[in-house]
Amino acid sequence: MAPEESIPFKGFQQEDLELIRIPEAFFTQLLPLIEKPDELRLLLYLFWHLEHQTGKVRYFRLPEMAADPVLTEWFGGITKIARCLEGLVTLGAILKADLAWLNETYYFINGPQGRAAVQVIAAGEWQGSSADRPPAHLAGTRPNIFTLYEENIGPITPMMAEILKADEAEYPACWIEDAIRIAVARNARNWKYVQAILARWQKEGRGNEQNQRDNPQDPGNYRESWLGND
Repeated sequence: MAPEESIPFKGFQQEDLELIRIPEAFFTQLLPLIEKPDELRLLLYLFWHLEHQTGKVRYFRLPEMAADPVLTEWFGGITKIARCLEGLVTLGAILKADLAWLNETYYFINGPQGRAAVQVIAAGEWQGSSADRPPAHLAGTRPNIFTLYEENIGPITPMMAEILKADEAEYPACWIEDAIRIAVARNARNWKYVQAILARWQKEGRGNEQNQRDNPQDPGNYRESWLGND
């Protein structure tokens, strides 16, 4: 769509106010080095993606990114995504590690956790797995809580409808969607499991453990985190 035909941004809505953390060094050190708009766009997407991952092992894989229909529409396919990803690796913003024994390539934000992960992979001690990873996809219009429940858990009873209404008022829509995805990935298709995830995020702060792990600067502090899954 040409710029003159673009629809103006209508502004952030209340349900869109979940924050995505970006390190200060992104603005003070990295941003001046990024010359290609598409690489900047992809890097911002990766920060968003990182926030929507759970557990100790946080990484990116090209097939998972290519499976996001919104991202592939932005870039016109996997080829350009891959090219921009390699550009970010060259820039030093992203770290790349090839797992020859799995025939896979993993990417990490170049921070303490990412450097620790690359060290573990180089030592042949990586035990991470994407088997329990719910997909993180951008969404144009989010399905409502009732649709998500019916599609992933089961029919809605009148009592369940009241519970869903209360939880919809209590938690951000994106949290609910992601918690359901996690429950489905772990074969725990019941609402109490979803509620437990949401309650933990509300109590501890979603991504709070990531903040704690990223505070020191020594990658060695994180090495044990990469030797196994949650």
